[in-house]
Amino acid sequence: MMTDEQRFLFDLNGYLVLEGVLDAERVKRMNKDMLDHDIKEPENSPDQSRFGNFLKWGDDWRELIDHPAVLPLLTEILGSKFRLDHAYGMAARAGGKTSPHEYLHHESGMFDHGCYYVTHGKRMHNGLIVVSYALTDIKPGAGGFCCIPGTHKTQQPMPHECKRIMNNPLVKQIPQKAGDVVIFTEALTHGTMPWTDAAGERRSVLLKYCPGYKKKKKN
Repeated sequence: MMTDEQRFLFDLNGYLVLEGVLDAERVKRMNKDMLDHDIKEPENSPDQSRFGNFLKWGDDWRELIDHPAVLPLLTEILGSKFRLDHAYGMAARAGGKTSPHEYLHHESGMFDHGCYYVTHGKRMHNGLIVVSYALTDIKPGAGGFCCIPGTHKTQQPMPHECKRIMNNPLVKQIPQKAGDVVIFTEALTHGTMPWTDAAGERRSVLLKYCPGYKKKKKN
């Protein structure tokens, strides 16, 4: 169950950080699994740095689906009936190939692709929700996930220039330590900053969930 503080911060910002969800030994094993599966030459580009199929790599990976530190929060954010929609990993290193991803994406009020955030009284209703596990430290200013906090519920259209990633005072990069988790709604205006930490790679695993809808029975 979410605490009052977590519920308030998620509604306020559109994301929530959980510290120390994965212990150091598990993180170490998962990083070794990445090397064993040849995830070792990542590119510094959102389009070229993704990898998949890791749910087949063993319990350390499969158990992320319903991790006990995350599951109660998802139940409150999405309701008691939800499902894993898709998942992928992100691996990036400084100095790799980059792509011209200059702008953030998504915004409040969007209902296409199941991305939305609305409230009714004290209850929140969400479309696609992302759970991002960090397998390496993401230091302040190093790059990776970034967003404009609060944009999941803004009412006015966002000017195009406000969506620029770099040199934009509205954009906040979210640091994490290895083992931390960021939970955010896809309705939040967000994106990926280029990775700049030459001392280490970015390794993150993203699991995306959506509400589960029951098929209506025929009369």
